[in-house]
Amino acid sequence: MAEKKEKLLSEVMRDRRTTPNFGAQPVQDADLDQIIQAGVDAPSSYNAQPWRFVVVRDPELRSKLAEASRGQARVAQAPVVIVACGDPEAWRKGDLEEMLRIAKEQGYGTDASHNYVREKFPKLMQSVDVEAWLNRQVMIAFTQMMLMAEALGYDTAPMEGFEATKVRVLLGIPGSVFVVAMLCIGHLEGSDKRFGGRFTSDHVVYHERWGGGTGE
Repeated sequence: MAEKKEKLLSEVMRDRRTTPNFGAQPVQDADLDQIIQAGVDAPSSYNAQPWRFVVVRDPELRSKLAEASRGQARVAQAPVVIVACGDPEAWRKGDLEEMLRIAKEQGYGTDASHNYVREKFPKLMQSVDVEAWLNRQVMIAFTQMMLMAEALGYDTAPMEGFEATKVRVLLGIPGSVFVVAMLCIGHLEGSDKRFGGRFTSDHVVYHERWGGGTGE
């Protein structure tokens, strides 16, 4: 059997649409592993990796998850739904030390730089809007998973329309953990969404300062 060819990233970004309806064709285990790994490999501030992913494949559970997502049918239709979360306490529960252990194992940094991180990271977490910080970190990983799924020939629907409290209860997610977004993965059934268009770069890009145009 011929090896499956991944789509170019430029093609993925050009062609990706939020899928309105999914068919029953499954996501292959090896592909799902690769999609998840794309998220795991994402960069994060201080390499803290505060993300956690709940992979939901059970049809009954996906149906209940659809109810917690304001009745959006595609959550039940998609053979895989990844619920992306951010844990604000993960660093306290061993992640910081494990991250530094792995860094040392990889030959990254020095004992002095690792001690610097031990000192500075708790202060960072006291000074930032933790929810906003977590959302930024998690969405980098989330986006990498979405693009990898598309590169492997799957269709996706990134979603933020859900009731986080209901999702937590349904999936046993601790109350301290933020439910950031959900990614439906599968294959399109029926017609795809038409391209809604995008603003031109001139409309959204400034140079050097807010309001600065290309000629200023």
